[in-house]
Amino acid sequence: MMPLNSLKYRNFSNEFVHLEDWMKFSIELANFVKQTKQPIKLFISLPSNLLFSYFFVFGAIDYDFRNVSKETLLRKYLSLKKGQRILYKSGNDWVAHSVLEVSKIPNTDTKAIVVKDRTNCINYIPETRWFDYIRIYDNEVTEVRNKRRVNNVENITNNIKLKNLYSEYNLNLLMMQNIPKTYLYANKKEWIDNISVIELEINEGYMLLDELLYDGTEGTFKNFSFIQQNQLSLLPNESTIIFVGSSRSLRMMDQFKQQKCIFIADLHESNEKIEDLQFKIEQEFLMDKGQCLNKDILEFMNNNQIEIPKGVEIFAW
Repeated sequence: MMPLNSLKYRNFSNEFVHLEDWMKFSIELANFVKQTKQPIKLFISLPSNLLFSYFFVFGAIDYDFRNVSKETLLRKYLSLKKGQRILYKSGNDWVAHSVLEVSKIPNTDTKAIVVKDRTNCINYIPETRWFDYIRIYDNEVTEVRNKRRVNNVENITNNIKLKNLYSEYNLNLLMMQNIPKTYLYANKKEWIDNISVIELEINEGYMLLDELLYDGTEGTFKNFSFIQQNQLSLLPNESTIIFVGSSRSLRMMDQFKQQKCIFIADLHESNEKIEDLQFKIEQEFLMDKGQCLNKDILEFMNNNQIEIPKGVEIFAW
């Protein structure tokens, strides 16, 4: 994680100043959630859930950029299922293939991803080529489709701002994995319309928050995604889901029992909505015989010399 004391943000006077305590707390809270191995659930109530969510997302995405491994990527390759899509580099082109299975090249012990070409011939892509030539393209399982060439395939290792923050090794692994680990359920238009107010000074360079976020709308790389109200696809268990607002939390929290979830309530919401969410959380905690993790958060913040802002209500289990 980058040292928070060296981070600055552009304030409303158009000056870059050191982060406020609540900003540091939000970033560190994201790190705590990300580092927790279990599917933690966390409720927090504060004066502005929108602003808080920006810095929490920043902390989560920064953690994802810094914590990627070849072993994790290998597990993703080995768990590919029939109908999932991959991108395979052929010369200077990237070609989308549907996976048939992951098995072995006949009469050998070499693992291979099995795909079809346009003539319906079976092709085996050996493990030795996976890390340099294969990107996971679509985590959803669909019917097997014909292969096709794909344009606008980014190479984020050429992004000067990202290279200033993260190693080329990590950037390359993230490109190949290409599956978000951080998801947001919020008023998408409001969130996007206001994100430009978050500009940071990092390592003597300047970066807008949205320059760290890739949701696949302008290319093929994805490290972040919005949850849709009619979301049906299953998300990886290691995902972190950020809910902005009590109503959205109540609407979809039951769909993500196996993932890490943070429910960010705003003190300006109606008391009824917040109380409904608190009641549901209390019932879930009691029925599941949950274990309160507030003490763990306090210890984590103390160890990192972070103060919990006044007026913040938090409950983690």
